[in-house]
Amino acid sequence: MPLAMSALVAMLLEPLSRWLEKLKIGRISAILLSLFLVIIVTIGIFSLLSIQFVQFADRLPEANEKLQVISGNLLTFFQEIFGIAPEKQIDFLEQGLGNVIDRSGDYLSTALGATTSVFTTVTILPFFVFFMMYYKDMYQTFIHQAFKGEETRAIDSVIEGVQTVTQNYIVGMISVIGILGLLNFIGLWLVGLEHALFFAAFAAILAVIPYIGIIIGSLPAVLFALLFTESLFTPLAVIGVFSMVQFLEGNFITPNIIGSQVSINPFMALLALIIGGEIWGISGMILFVPFLGILRCVLVEVEELRPYGYLLGNNIRYEFNTDESG
Repeated sequence: MPLAMSALVAMLLEPLSRWLEKLKIGRISAILLSLFLVIIVTIGIFSLLSIQFVQFADRLPEANEKLQVISGNLLTFFQEIFGIAPEKQIDFLEQGLGNVIDRSGDYLSTALGATTSVFTTVTILPFFVFFMMYYKDMYQTFIHQAFKGEETRAIDSVIEGVQTVTQNYIVGMISVIGILGLLNFIGLWLVGLEHALFFAAFAAILAVIPYIGIIIGSLPAVLFALLFTESLFTPLAVIGVFSMVQFLEGNFITPNIIGSQVSINPFMALLALIIGGEIWGISGMILFVPFLGILRCVLVEVEELRPYGYLLGNNIRYEFNTDESG
């Protein structure tokens, strides 16, 4: 997974590095400056989100009081509807909590393992990106030496196509996240939801997970509105904001910005989400869709494999012409 993530970042930074080299900056310095820019931007984004999260965390005691009131109302509701005494309901809850506590050791170990993995990945990622960018020409020379003859032209075409598709996809996705964050913020601010910037950015970032990301990202804002507003208007308005943004994202924003560069049909994208989640967790859900788009790019560049690229795509009409078919 770190290698896969590094490859995407390296392909994204390659044009910037080449541009810096044209300004008479050495190859190593150009790569380091590109990495430094990405690190600074990333730290800035996470710092802003952290400040917003700290402000949001100050409301947690109040949220606890609200939850106690809601839980009391739920106990009364179940007693009136199903005739279950509050004491028995609490016993059921305690048994469920007991099972969770019994398994908390496993959960904690898993969480610590995941945290360690994240820190390890973040630490080694810049080194992987640096060496992939530095030795890029060496890798291409190796391919030329290993596959001499007419195949090198096809290989160069595939490499160029893969890099172009990957760069367009990543830049497009960053643009989509920025637009979604702005639309989310405007909508939540108009609704009057507190901490609108945090909720807007959180939902926009999770949009990198296709189809389900924006739904998961909207849940904290909806729950916050339910807990800290006196009427149902605000929660319903928040749901309406995210529904409208999701409609615009799926029908106008993503198709027009990312276009057909990574045009994968929804069924294949969902399969990629499931397989990626099983292999690499959340990182796999994020990475496998662009990888499927890259795989499609490779397939359509090789004449014998074009039908498989067509199968992955989102266009029912077969548009790849061959010499035999005209």
